[in-house]
Amino acid sequence: MPANTTTSAGYLWRQSLLYVAAALVAMGALVVTAKTPALAGVPFALSFCVIAGFGALAGPGPAIVSIVVSIIFFNVQLSPPHPVHGFSIGQLERSIVLIGATFFITFISWKQRSAENQLRSTLDSLQERTDALVQAQRASELATWLLDADTMQMFWDTGSTRIFGRPFADLDNRALPLEFIHHEDRDLLREAFATAIRSDQQILTEYRVIWPNGEVHWIESRGTRLTGSSNFWRGAAFDVTRRKVVEGALVRSEKLAAMGRLASTVAHEINNPLESVTNLLYLVGSDEELSPTTRSYVTLAEEELARLSNITRLTLTFARSASTRAAINVSEVLDAVLSIYQRRGDQLNVTVERFYTPGLMVELPPHELRQIVINLLANALDALTEESPVIRVHTLRRKSCVVLLVEDSGAGISQSDLERVFDAFFTTKAEVGTGIGLWVTKELVEKNDGSIMVESGELGDGIRTRFRVEFPVAENISAN
Repeated sequence: MPANTTTSAGYLWRQSLLYVAAALVAMGALVVTAKTPALAGVPFALSFCVIAGFGALAGPGPAIVSIVVSIIFFNVQLSPPHPVHGFSIGQLERSIVLIGATFFITFISWKQRSAENQLRSTLDSLQERTDALVQAQRASELATWLLDADTMQMFWDTGSTRIFGRPFADLDNRALPLEFIHHEDRDLLREAFATAIRSDQQILTEYRVIWPNGEVHWIESRGTRLTGSSNFWRGAAFDVTRRKVVEGALVRSEKLAAMGRLASTVAHEINNPLESVTNLLYLVGSDEELSPTTRSYVTLAEEELARLSNITRLTLTFARSASTRAAINVSEVLDAVLSIYQRRGDQLNVTVERFYTPGLMVELPPHELRQIVINLLANALDALTEESPVIRVHTLRRKSCVVLLVEDSGAGISQSDLERVFDAFFTTKAEVGTGIGLWVTKELVEKNDGSIMVESGELGDGIRTRFRVEFPVAENISAN
């Protein structure tokens, strides 16, 4: 049976019961009246209450049934104390009064029920709109607020997005929630609100908030003074973290594009001097009277010039060059790079500790591995302090990967900077750093199917920072 048919049948059954109940209760009221001497003087009193009750609770239909039954039953009494024959003028008058009074009460009751239904419908509609507003706020990462400018207390509307990462019960009915805002932005937020209120201008400001889990989110607040009020302001706060991330990425992209144009110019200008120096070194290396030591220096200089040429190409193409891969012994590259920095290490009294697993080979362009190692060792040297400086270099094998560790006992990296060390143009060396060394390193590592990570803190044995690089082992070449 269809659901609507079942519903209709149930409704008819309930209405039928109401009509039957109205008739039976009306007859019962008159029986009680007839058998109660105290009610004989007001024969319709109890019936009036019954009719009015049905009119108020069940509507006009059952009330009319009660009226008809009451009038008929009153004139056909089962056992009246004083039998009445016929329908007297008094009975007619009482019947008319009863009908009029009960119809009036029924009408008033019907109007009340109609008003209640309309109010209920309005409340339901208002609740639906409130729910829709709450959903819209949460979908748009929006929170709305009311500010008392005299006390600077804020009241947050129910359903607002938890832009502070906390329940609004922690924020409601208090001054600007400065304790949840980044310490660098608190004065800026306070001044922005004070200036807008003082000049009766729109509130418009951006600031950072610290969530309980340590995440930093960007919030934009806007507000205006309520019309007709001198001290209340209504506004909204938006979580604009995603927009900030996109803006930051756009700025970095523009910087990289500018760097590419600059690199193109520099590469063009230094190309001829590089070729000249390379030719001169070749001629010097052809001198048979050179000592073995001097010849080794010339060879090393040629290799460094070749690396400089490759660095130029890498910068031009943002580490996307298609260089030829070759099998490389990792330990040999490490020793070659360490020899370049030996003089600087001696000047700083650096202790270099080497822990090599012999014969580990990786397959990638030789100059790229050399560039990776140079960047990591240069950063390690820059980070060292004067007290017992140590650099440790490890090579080891883990399953199908070659692992390179570069560790130092320097100042370490703050937790807030750890997540950004591989970002382009991010540097903590304001005077000498460019912020592209580790970015290029990461690009080179990932380009060659490797991975790189960094740790900082008290890592044991005086080590404060550790860079870990992994590459796949060169197939059919590695030695155990």
